[in-house]
Amino acid sequence: MPDILPTAVDLISPALPTGSNASKTTLILLQNGLNIEKPFLRPHPNVCILSGISMIGSAETMPGTIVQDEGDKLLIGAFPTSNINPAVPERRAEEFVHMYSAGGKTKCTYSPNVLHDRWKKLVFNACLNPICAITGLDDGRLRLADGALDGLVRPAMREIVAAAKAVCGVDLDPGVVEETIHVDPLESWLKPSMQQDLEKGNFLEYENLLGEPLRAGRNAGVSMPTLEVLYYLAKAIQWRIKEKRGLVEVPGKK
Repeated sequence: MPDILPTAVDLISPALPTGSNASKTTLILLQNGLNIEKPFLRPHPNVCILSGISMIGSAETMPGTIVQDEGDKLLIGAFPTSNINPAVPERRAEEFVHMYSAGGKTKCTYSPNVLHDRWKKLVFNACLNPICAITGLDDGRLRLADGALDGLVRPAMREIVAAAKAVCGVDLDPGVVEETIHVDPLESWLKPSMQQDLEKGNFLEYENLLGEPLRAGRNAGVSMPTLEVLYYLAKAIQWRIKEKRGLVEVPGKK
């Protein structure tokens, strides 16, 4: 998480070679959110980066126990950099698809437009994820709550759709909002990852999910009032978690 040390770059950099060996290395990033690749570009300009979008249903039911209740679907594509011939990451992405799919238990697909896929997933992750976490309602109950869809969910999702177009020319399908709202059966009572993290007292993955698309959209001239409120609510909740973890100091009561 960008706002929590150590960051992904801090953790991964010691394993990445420099110099002539860097071009032989491929870094595959599967984190949620937008611009997850950019922090690696300056310290590792010659490392080939692949960007992945993972769609898998799982939950940590107790420390160290992961229950997977849906199949493993993965989209992999090349992340273009100015220092590397675009054909190189494209070829390595296709090689990875072959390797990851070899066991027959996963569905891994090469995506020629992984940025489109990342923005499409943000329609869920930048909207339902924080709204469920902040309200404490799983996505089924959120659909039943009076006014929640029209007052919160749909406006937030439409802001992401508008930002995708303005920021990088990504045209999301006109039906993506309703498709995302109903992607899971209502009676599955799905708790998105951010809601699960908040219930466990874990840090929130809000900067990549909310902060990055919000900043990108506003810089492109998109009005994003719903996302902005969600972002600052999540930021305040993160501060509360940091206080509980002893990462911020609060003056004593006078």
